[in-house]
Amino acid sequence: MVLISKEERQKIYSYLLKEGTLVVKKDVGLEKHQDISVPNLKVMMVCKSLKSKGHLIEKFNWQWYYFHLSEEGIRAMCEYLGLPTNIRPDYYKAPAVKRPVTEEDRPRRGFGRGRGRAKEE
Repeated sequence: MVLISKEERQKIYSYLLKEGTLVVKKDVGLEKHQDISVPNLKVMMVCKSLKSKGHLIEKFNWQWYYFHLSEEGIRAMCEYLGLPTNIRPDYYKAPAVKRPVTEEDRPRRGFGRGRGRAKEE
């Protein structure tokens, strides 16, 4: 049984709510998790608990756990941390739509054979 303090649990939950995803190496001997200053074993156990409650979705590949929050998990994290439920992790935010490049945006190039210089008339 692993005892996890409230401060450690809050660090893990706030990181999950901010990023929306968490990557954990399957190594219980690591002193600290690579992104959170909490022992790796405790991060693994918290994620295991959240997965069993349906708050996290897990993928496992090459000795690494990949977790991301479900919709129910976002609500649970907000409730636990005392935040409004309309907060969305960075994972769920859509990137800004860029304007497509048009002909006017491209620089003009010289035509024909030459060394990149425009032909003078």
